[in-house]
Amino acid sequence: MIRSQRGDNQTRPQQTQLGQNNDTHVKPRLRRHPHHHSRRDPITLGNAIGYGIGDIYGGGQLTLIGTYLVLFWTRFCGMSISVAQSVVGLSAIISGVAALSFGILGDNLYRFPIGRRFGRRHLLLMVVPPLILVGILLWIPGLPFAVYFLVYILWVTVAQLFASAYNTLPGEMALGFDDRTKLSTVRLLISGAAGTLILLIGGGTLSVFGEHRPLGYMIFTIAITVCFALAVFICWKSTWEMSPEEAGFGQYAKINGSADRTNADNHRSMRAEAKLWRHRLAVMFHEYASTLRIAIFRRHLALYLLMLTAGDVFSQTFVFFVIYDWNKTAAFASLLLSCGIITVPLNPLFGAAMIKIGPKRMYQGSFAASIVGLLWLFAAWRLVGVMPEPWWTVFAVAGALFFFIAKAPSGYLPWAVFPFIADVDQVVSGKYRASTFSGIQAGFRQLVSGFSAIAVGAVLGFVGFDSSRHAQTALACNGLGALMIGWYALSIVVCIIVARRFNLDKHTDGIALAESARVASGGDPHDVDPSVRATLEDLTGQPYGR
Repeated sequence: MIRSQRGDNQTRPQQTQLGQNNDTHVKPRLRRHPHHHSRRDPITLGNAIGYGIGDIYGGGQLTLIGTYLVLFWTRFCGMSISVAQSVVGLSAIISGVAALSFGILGDNLYRFPIGRRFGRRHLLLMVVPPLILVGILLWIPGLPFAVYFLVYILWVTVAQLFASAYNTLPGEMALGFDDRTKLSTVRLLISGAAGTLILLIGGGTLSVFGEHRPLGYMIFTIAITVCFALAVFICWKSTWEMSPEEAGFGQYAKINGSADRTNADNHRSMRAEAKLWRHRLAVMFHEYASTLRIAIFRRHLALYLLMLTAGDVFSQTFVFFVIYDWNKTAAFASLLLSCGIITVPLNPLFGAAMIKIGPKRMYQGSFAASIVGLLWLFAAWRLVGVMPEPWWTVFAVAGALFFFIAKAPSGYLPWAVFPFIADVDQVVSGKYRASTFSGIQAGFRQLVSGFSAIAVGAVLGFVGFDSSRHAQTALACNGLGALMIGWYALSIVVCIIVARRFNLDKHTDGIALAESARVASGGDPHDVDPSVRATLEDLTGQPYGR
């Protein structure tokens, strides 16, 4: 059913209209559905901004946590580096397991009255803002260790709840490749600007209040946390999603809205729904396993996990690297990271390049340039105290700027590519399962991030790193630098190999959509054109039409 509704532009509006005409009780519910619009309408810049504002939280919270949380905990909350990293890692693993449930939950909320009333994506977005505010407790010194641990588990779990709904919205709001790319581009532009602003505010605040006192950290982190909650609220009010009919759940709205049902019928319906939901939970892992059969998703997942985890490790160690290997301050490290703002105006160029030359070539260029950037940072490290200070500062800042520009496309692409993965899967499954893909992606992301955070803490603990000291041993400094630069370099090498077969672009996505529409209108998969078959089999990794 989802195949026909999504693949055939002529069928979809007719089905929605029939659903409204045949059941007068469905119409009031659709009016209460959050900002329902047609996916065929063009996406305006205002629509894209309303969507993109949500990533002030989605991307900004990663910047805030990755840059400052471990530093704050080790300096003001009595934790060692290994303990702090273990808390981050274990919490990420727990939230990764939760994210798997969120994916299935998000795709199936239209089965229940509350989902049909508030929206399957928007119901989840609606509960996020008040939960974000609990994160203020992370930035208050002197609390028991258990409070930091439990609140951080909640924090990262709420982030996954948000992501499971938010990442699906481009596919919910628009159908065309260009419109979805516009949404992703504006989103990442806003996210990049927010991340840079957080670093600028952080660096400026620490310069004023001092980086060895907790007050400066508390002022800006608590204020930013409140801004996160406000950003998600604005996104919730500004975006829309498929109606139950468009998503393939129209029959549930009709059953629930029938005026002549008795209370006993309603009770039986609820029991049937509960039984069905238990069944869905039982087959959850089968659903997720089926996503891994899609070849392009496996390649996307490898690139996504490797680059974002490398970025996590870089963020977690860069401030320490600047303080102890470059002999500079945390405020200088924040200002250096904020130089990443130079990449924000490039996001529209990335969007245009994605349409024109495709993700594969963009990935390859970004990886090659990133290797050069890492070598530049390494050279700056080895030249500390050798090159005259003014010259060294210019050299180091230039190296940081080059590295941020070089890695920017590889940070942009996973988010821009994700909305098209479900199009490829639809050829095989006949369903639009964006939230399921988002769930398993988020689950793996958190699991890998969790283990990497624990590994970072273990390595730094092994080499004797102690952030409470004003100076580190030579072994600790070398271990810190090797970890930050080496992890990123190794990730890039693997990504270069994977990206060689990443053939999803505007052309191949159009082929997948066209084939879904052809089959939905009654075409036989066995009659597929041989060139189309070859493209689909490369993307899906499975035989098609044979």
